[in-house]
Amino acid sequence: MSNGSDAIVIARNVEKTYDGGRGVAVHALKGIDLTVTRAEVVAIMGPSGCGKTTLLN
Repeated sequence: MSNGSDAIVIARNVEKTYDGGRGVAVHALKGIDLTVTRAEVVAIMGPSGCGKTTLLN
């Protein structure tokens, strides 16, 4: 893991909550950390609906 000094992308404790209707909160992301360093290749993988696109947005 990088110490952050050569990081080109840093995300810390990312959270995204949607209104699921009827007062129900839907937690799409909770407590996500991501560090990407120069020349590093990263793949975000997971099943449909797990929050990949939400994280990248």
